[in-house]
Amino acid sequence: MRRKISKELLKWKNLSARKPLLLQGARQVGKTYCLEKLGKKEFQNYHFFDFMENPSLSQIFEQDLQPERIIRDLGLYYDHDIILEKDLIIFDEIQQCPKALTSLKFFSQKSPNAFIAASGSLLGLGLSDEPFPVGKVTRYKLYPMDFEEFLEAIGQKRLISILNSATLNSPVNEAIHQKIWLYYKYFMITGGLPEVVKRFSEKIDTLSEAFSETRKLQQELLKDYIDDITKHSGKIKAVRIDAVFKNVPIQLAKESNGVKKFVFKNVLPNASRYSSLEAPIEWLIKAGLVIKVPICNKAELPLQAYSDEKRFKLYMFDVGILGAMLGLSPKTIFSYDYGSYKGYFVENLVLTEIVSQLNKQIYSWNRNMAEIEFLLDYETDIIPIEVKAGVSTKAKSLSVYKQRYSPKVSFLLTGRPMLQTKSALVQLPLYMAPKLENYL
Repeated sequence: MRRKISKELLKWKNLSARKPLLLQGARQVGKTYCLEKLGKKEFQNYHFFDFMENPSLSQIFEQDLQPERIIRDLGLYYDHDIILEKDLIIFDEIQQCPKALTSLKFFSQKSPNAFIAASGSLLGLGLSDEPFPVGKVTRYKLYPMDFEEFLEAIGQKRLISILNSATLNSPVNEAIHQKIWLYYKYFMITGGLPEVVKRFSEKIDTLSEAFSETRKLQQELLKDYIDDITKHSGKIKAVRIDAVFKNVPIQLAKESNGVKKFVFKNVLPNASRYSSLEAPIEWLIKAGLVIKVPICNKAELPLQAYSDEKRFKLYMFDVGILGAMLGLSPKTIFSYDYGSYKGYFVENLVLTEIVSQLNKQIYSWNRNMAEIEFLLDYETDIIPIEVKAGVSTKAKSLSVYKQRYSPKVSFLLTGRPMLQTKSALVQLPLYMAPKLENYL
């Protein structure tokens, strides 16, 4: 599977001097795969050290944190000849060995020509007691696969070419739009976790089997995420975190007219205030399992100054896991006819696409009866993005927003194939959410 982040990893490799690389992300998004692919493709030799699979590796970091001694002992332990300035050295699941994480600081200072790459879950790194090597590592964040990565993984490169060549003057025609939309619905079912996409791709010739196997794997992964909550937080805290985690999809699915503010009441017994839920919510954000979108009452820079910590939306990190948590069958999702779910489901998918491309905090705007799903702080501008699950192009809230703030550009994403611009409004199909930056 080709991941877009591979280009960034290659740039890092080609630097004349480099800091250690730290690839972060939620579990199961493909961090290990990306680093091993870099090693296989770009280096004559690479050495892989997995701290989760082999906890005894941590002992090598107990004596001291001197790079040459660490590499020497790792080579002796595995009977490898490691050339520090030629070979790629991968520290996988580095959150399992806090001292290995700290050692990256010394690799940065004493071995700037070394190729040290580490992967770590957002959760484990966020909970570590060891000091983080701030300023001493090059950090990248990996998200679930986006729609283009999904298309390539299932052998639809030609559709990617069509998306890349589409312009305001030459949009996708209706026939091709219907084909792309078919695969977009598949993507709603699978989400972007690589293992799920791979399973779907292997079974796609028999669609009923593909749907069944996909959902079965999603349920297994969901159990793993829930087990992680207990593993990393303890039984008492886990009950609260698990309750919040399972409540996010429920609240998303309640509204037929878009996602509303996350409501604190009835999530936990005898807890109806933000203060009671703040810790579990922040835990889930650190773990990369939910995405927080603050709601602004004013669309001015800096957006953070006009948001209230108690007013926000919560979305799931992956739309495939979202469908599994709600018990929405793949056939139901594929039919694109599931009542109030449809609006929020697409909204969640669009958000994950935007976040994966721009890696920025996304906001929302709400005033009186007008609401803009997403606000993007881009350079010196604030970009409003309205999302419509169907083919309607009526955008009352966007009109209200434009009259009030006169944005340089605004976006309307719908189920139509249309690409057009009028009065600083760019209208795009939903599946082109990863390409918003091309029109800024």
